[in-house]
Amino acid sequence: MNIVEVIKNTLDNIFGFMKINPNYEINGKDDGIFEVKIQGNNLNFLIGHQGQSLDALQSILHLTVLRQTGEQVTVLIDINGYKDQRAEKIQNMAKSYIDRVRFFQKDVELPPMDPWERRQIHMFVAEYDDVISESSGEGRDRRVTLKPKK
Repeated sequence: MNIVEVIKNTLDNIFGFMKINPNYEINGKDDGIFEVKIQGNNLNFLIGHQGQSLDALQSILHLTVLRQTGEQVTVLIDINGYKDQRAEKIQNMAKSYIDRVRFFQKDVELPPMDPWERRQIHMFVAEYDDVISESSGEGRDRRVTLKPKK
């Protein structure tokens, strides 16, 4: 069974158990990243508080693919555009912190974030020549620090 089939079967089983029937599309890329876009009404419970249910669903799919195929892949899920909206909020927050770093010329530590959010910050900050970003901490306390580039 290929990776897309494993993801599809797993989602069908989960959605069947929940008695929901959302539309979804799976796109695999050459770099081992599989994007799943889910659309439907009343799916906020699949996102959960601060995306925690969404993260759990991604983990379930990742582990299922690993166990059934032995392949180490990344599964990214977006439900009704949630990730795009979240990425925009994160970028707006990062812009505010970047302005603070530029003005005060001092390091600014951001609140703890999950890996996806930290990655969004790092990618956004990389577009600036005068600010750098570093991750520090462990587990749920892992955070990004923005620093003026010297």
